[in-house]
Formats: sequence, structure tokens, C-alpha cells
Amino acid sequence: MKFQINVYGTPWSGNSAFDACDFITEAIAAGHTVQRVFFFFDGVYHGLTSQAPASDEPDVLNAWKTIADNHVELLLCIAASANRGLLNKTEAERYDKDIATVDDIFQVTGLGQWASGFHDCDRMIEFR
Repeated sequence: MKFQINVYGTPWSGNSAFDACDFITEAIAAGHTVQRVFFFFDGVYHGLTSQAPASDEPDVLNAWKTIADNHVELLLCIAASANRGLLNKTEAERYDKDIATVDDIFQVTGLGQWASGFHDCDRMIEFR
């Protein structure tokens, strides 16, 4: 089975990020394919490169890096990202900003990638 995972909540709003990571890990272990993870609304904060959780808190960015190592695309909505100050190198140049704020494991893309899940995946699952 092919999945697309949609993440809509911030990394610090409950356990949904780790629930998503656990689901993806288990799905891959069971032989399924996770085509992509699409981060939308406040979910784009998962891509923020400057995350520095306290030593007694889990590191969600590191969890996403493990997911990316399994050849899963991690996609941030370009509009939601720009509205919240999350810019990759290309977008930082486009907006004449001095610094990129999106970790390199994430791609910044449009809603077309989100919509492609309706066509090329068997299931779309949301985590809020």
C-alpha cells in the first residue's frame, strides 16, 4: 500500500509528530511505501532548522531526518512556509533575506504535491 502523510500541527503541539514518525516507521517495516510527508499550515514549523529542544525533550527534527533516510520526501507548503518565515535557500534569495531557515532534508513545494496524493497513493493520513 502507498501512503501520503499530511502533518498540520506544530512540532511542539502534543505527540502527533512522533505518532506520524512511528506510523511511517511501522508502515515501511511492514513493506508499505510512504510516498511523501506533506507539511501544511503550522505543520511547516517541523522544517525549521533552528529547533533546539531542551535536553529532556525529544528532538522531532532528528526523527524526521531518520524518516528522510528511508527515501521519504518531506515537503513543506511553500505559501504556509513563507508566511511563517520558513525559507529554503532559493526562497531566501527570492525574498532578499540573509538566511535560509528550512533544514536541507525538506523541500519547499506547492499544493500540487499535496494533491498528487489523491492520484498516486492508496491512502492519505492526517496528523494534527
